[in-house]
Amino acid sequence: MKRIVIILLSLYLILPIYAQENKSFLDSYQKAWEIEDGYYRVMLNGKMGLIDGNGNVIIPCENEQVWDLQDNGNIKVIKNGKIGIYNLNGNLIIPTVYDMVWEFEDGRAKVLKNGKMGFVDMNGYEFIPCQYDQIWDFEDGKARVFRNGGIGYINLAGFEVIPAEYQKIWDFEDGRAMVLKHGKMGMLNEAGVEIVPAQYQKIWDFEDGMAKVLKNGKMGYINMAGAEVIPCQYQYISDFEDGIAKVVNNSNVSYINKNGDAVHNPEEYDFDDEEDETETYEYSTEINHNDREVISKDKDTTKIRLFGSDMDIIADDNSTKLSFQKRSDDDDNRIIKRKKKDKRRFDGHYWGMDLGFNNYLNADGELSLYPEDDFLSLNTGKSIEVSLNLWEQDISLSRKGNIGFVTGLGLTFNNYRFDNPYTLTKDDMGYLSYSVIDGNLDKTKLTTLYLTAPILFELQFNSKNRDGFYISAGGIMGYKLKSHTKVVTKNDGEKSKDKDRGNFNLNDFRYGAQVRIGYRAINLYGTYYLSPMFDKNKAPELYPVSIGVSIYPEW
Repeated sequence: MKRIVIILLSLYLILPIYAQENKSFLDSYQKAWEIEDGYYRVMLNGKMGLIDGNGNVIIPCENEQVWDLQDNGNIKVIKNGKIGIYNLNGNLIIPTVYDMVWEFEDGRAKVLKNGKMGFVDMNGYEFIPCQYDQIWDFEDGKARVFRNGGIGYINLAGFEVIPAEYQKIWDFEDGRAMVLKHGKMGMLNEAGVEIVPAQYQKIWDFEDGMAKVLKNGKMGYINMAGAEVIPCQYQYISDFEDGIAKVVNNSNVSYINKNGDAVHNPEEYDFDDEEDETETYEYSTEINHNDREVISKDKDTTKIRLFGSDMDIIADDNSTKLSFQKRSDDDDNRIIKRKKKDKRRFDGHYWGMDLGFNNYLNADGELSLYPEDDFLSLNTGKSIEVSLNLWEQDISLSRKGNIGFVTGLGLTFNNYRFDNPYTLTKDDMGYLSYSVIDGNLDKTKLTTLYLTAPILFELQFNSKNRDGFYISAGGIMGYKLKSHTKVVTKNDGEKSKDKDRGNFNLNDFRYGAQVRIGYRAINLYGTYYLSPMFDKNKAPELYPVSIGVSIYPEW
């Protein structure tokens, strides 16, 4: 028994020493972080690398950053300002020459180099050269691309099945898509063949195998093969109804069939022009009053108080009657006196100014951005929020005047200062995108202006006045009034400013929660919007947050 105790005690003393010696290889580095079980991010001479649990070097310490392991076991790095990817065998599978590398999907990853996009495979082979301004996701083996102002399609081999020379390509339906080229419309099949030449000002939807077209100001019809079955020679052609359409040529009205032949007796066909019908309503101002109360037997009566007057609306089966009557001063005075007697004044905290910092959370509620959204990365210290809370309305809930609701109206300016040399744009499909800024960048930002309205419940712990400790919380709503991006560059000592006014897929309406807390001169606030900042179907899903100080002037 004594021998067993001695063995266990020895193991207890020796194992920690062995474990410490087993990790002694970390002492040769300035810093070390265990990012996965058995893998360490290490720093040496200010550069990052990666080692395993035995001290074997996987990635040499020559990088500005080494990210965590991805799900597929790859590790993204930054070296000399460029991004590349290693695998756990220490092989650099994607060279550090890219400005951005997206996550791998189906064995391929989108990359950005010198402001142009392409695709690489798992071996780092750039099977789609970085020559496109934008590349959308692959669907059904092809992806939409944008280059030098033109849109096209590529396949998985990188071949342009539809050359990038169109201003717009609509979605494919039944194997064909409308296109816009040099300001004229046509149609393509999925092989990229123009089945309808791009020569029309407009092409309507196909119905029964035919589509109305407009060319050189004249209308006609084409079939599914693109042939003009009815030449473009008419000022106007209606839709076909029972095989007959009305046409106008040189101000003369006539009728044709689907072959373009004239119809001489259109009355024999069931062809009818639609006419609008308008319902009418009867209004009457006849009404009886007795001491300003409406006498309305067997009628639907509604009373509305509007701008100091009573408006009565009486409706029956035959008419709707309206009546207005001014309220007397005695009536209003009695109401005011009664209210003054029953309620003391509640003075909330809203009117004034808020100064704070902006940021946003991703869909997982984290401050960090997904790699593909890095173009929206912020310089938080320079992303400023300014709110001018111009009007306040207080609603008291207690006779002591220390509990109540606070609402009002204000203007909120949000400046989002970007950390990378990009400015926001929208691609041809309307999705939020970006462009690389040329020149010596001074700043790039997005600015928004919202009309805001809070509804806050406030509790003041000092019942005598509002200067003591208080806390308020509730909802806040906002409506976007305007937005723009601003880029400032420096060239030869001179600043150049460029503003682009647009909506950038920002949601017009937003709502969220706000908290205010303070004591005397120290007043803080925080806001978190529950609605996404952008249209999440056409932009990253981000939720704005802000925190700052409040200033409440005393006059």
